[in-house]
Amino acid sequence: MTSADQIVIVTQTKDAHADDVILALERTGHEAVRINSDEIPADGRISMSWGGDHAPFDASIDVLTSGRMMNAARVRSIWWRRPAGYAFPQDLSPQEREFATDETDHALMSLWASIDCYWISEPERIRQASWKGEQLLRAGRFGFDVPRTLVTTDPDSARRFFYDCGKRMVFKAMSGPFLGAETMSRRHPGEDAVPYQSRTTLVTEGNLGMLDSVRAVPCLFQEHVPKKVELRITVIGEKIFAAEIHSQQNERTALDWRSHSVDIPYRVAELPGPVSEKCLALVKSYGLNFSAIDMIVTPDDRYVFVENNPNGQFIFVENKLPELAMTDELAACLARGSNAA
Repeated sequence: MTSADQIVIVTQTKDAHADDVILALERTGHEAVRINSDEIPADGRISMSWGGDHAPFDASIDVLTSGRMMNAARVRSIWWRRPAGYAFPQDLSPQEREFATDETDHALMSLWASIDCYWISEPERIRQASWKGEQLLRAGRFGFDVPRTLVTTDPDSARRFFYDCGKRMVFKAMSGPFLGAETMSRRHPGEDAVPYQSRTTLVTEGNLGMLDSVRAVPCLFQEHVPKKVELRITVIGEKIFAAEIHSQQNERTALDWRSHSVDIPYRVAELPGPVSEKCLALVKSYGLNFSAIDMIVTPDDRYVFVENNPNGQFIFVENKLPELAMTDELAACLARGSNAA
C-alpha cells in the first residue's frame, strides 16, 4: 500500500504565502509539491484515469518547472491556496480560450474531488463559505451581532435604507475590491485590466444621486458601525490567532483599514471566551480548516461580525505580530494531515 506522504499546495507562481509555508515545511524536514495553476497545462503533464478492479482511480500531475510529481495515491494533505488562470498557447481565439479554460477547470476539479485527504480547505467548501449575505445570516444564528445590510438594484430602497441608518451608510463590493480585474486577467490574459481598488465607501446626502446606478448591478449597503478597534481573527485547524487593528488612529484607515501604506498599530487581541467559541464554531460549520474573520469592537464593547474570508490573507498580520505564528501552524497541520496536535 502506498504511503500518503505528499503535501500539495495549489496556488499560482506569485504567492508569498505559499513561499513562506513551503519554507516552514522545509525547516521541519518536509517537502511540498507546488502546483501553480498558471503553469498548467503548458508546464505540467496531467494524467487521470477512473475504473478498473485494481486501480479504480489513478492520477498524477508532473510539474515540469520543479521536477516534482504529485501522485493522487500518495497525497496526505492539500492546501487550496489561490490558483489563478491557466497557461495556454497564445494563438488561441477568445472562444477557444474559453473552451480550454472550461475543460481544464472540469478536469482538475474532477481530480481534486476524487482525492480523499486532509484539506485546507476543499474548494467547494471555500466557495460556499464566500457568499456575503449567507455569512451574515449564519453569523446571526451563531449569536453574533451583525450590521443591518441591504443588497438591492432599487435606488429608492437604497435611499430609504440610508435614512433608516441615520444617514450613516457604507457601500462595499461583494465579489472583491478590484472590480473584476482579477477575473478578467485570469480568463483573458491578453486584455488590459484597469488596476483599480474599491474600498469601503461612506455614502453621504451629497452623493445620493449616484444611487440611480444600482439599477445596473446589485449593490451591498451596510449601516456604518462605530469602531473602537477592528479585529482580524484567523482560525487554523483548532487554533485561533486574533489581532487588534487600531484603524481609528489614522483618518486614512478609519473607514477601511486595508491601506497597507499607512502604518497603524497592530496588537495581539485577547478574545472573550464566548467570542472565540463562536468564531471556531462558525468556521467549522462550513467544514473549513482555515478562515479569517473580520470583526469590529464598538466604543461600547460590542463585538460586531463583518465578514468571513475562507481563503483570506494572514502574512500581513504575522509581519506585524510575529508571535502569532500562523505560517508555522498551517505548515504543521499540512505535515500532520490533521488538525490535532
